Amino acid sequence: MKDVLRVTVPIALIAAATSGLSDAQPSTRTFVKGTVTSAGKPARSVWVIFSLNGSEKGRSLTGDDGKYYITGVDPGTYDFVVVERGVQLYKGRATLPIVNDTFHISF
Repeated sequence: MKDVLRVTVPIALIAAATSGLSDAQPSTRTFVKGTVTSAGKPARSVWVIFSLNGSEKGRSLTGDDGKYYITGVDPGTYDFVVVERGVQLYKGRATLPIVNDTFHISF
């Protein structure tokens, strides 16, 4: 029987609406940024992938500090996954933009 490794990955998601270049058609695009950690340490080189209705809308590979940034997503409710070497570490859902600027996830 295989031992199951339990991983804790808190994720802070911050979203903000970007202002439009024209008053006639303001932009509603948002960005998402945050940090992925595992056991209190930055999770390096893991993918954070956002999708809407089964279609990928953005992805970012975390840096050595565990930070990621995804731009150009419209407001809405997204499914997201955290993936390392093809293995899904976490799956969740977030509504953008996030009202309180921070969204923590742990498992």
